Amino acid sequence: MNIRKEMMIEKDIDAVWAVMGTQFAQVHLWSSNFFDSKPAGPAKFTGLDYSVRDTVTERGQTVQALDTFDATNFALTYHISKGAPKIAKRAVGMWSLKSIDKNSTTVIIEFIMETKGIIGFLLTPLIKLKINQASLEIAEELKYYLEQGKAHPRNNVG
Repeated sequence: MNIRKEMMIEKDIDAVWAVMGTQFAQVHLWSSNFFDSKPAGPAKFTGLDYSVRDTVTERGQTVQALDTFDATNFALTYHISKGAPKIAKRAVGMWSLKSIDKNSTTVIIEFIMETKGIIGFLLTPLIKLKINQASLEIAEELKYYLEQGKAHPRNNVG
């Protein structure tokens, strides 16, 4: 399954990248899907001193390992290396930005999950619904954080 969400944010591309890209490991500051997050892993990419985001969600610990990090083209990809649902064969996220003008940026959030087994096949519609909702919340909360300068009301970070 492939979920894609786009959201226009009234901020320049560098400001959006600073939060979405460079501060990838601090996602809990703006997204209610994450209770906590911190950087981990060795430096592998220019402009970033870590390669893994270690997070806590309602499902417990999850780890997202960066596969690409391109600050020039404002894009990154990662895979969930720990904490993916047991029925997931593969779970990958792709985040990218496109400049609209000097004060507006389009955020593109994509998530791909391949399920395994008959249970995975049967649960695909439910999983797709949940990932779709989570992706929409992530985009909305990123927009709110960047435009309002504080976490979305859904996020109880102080």
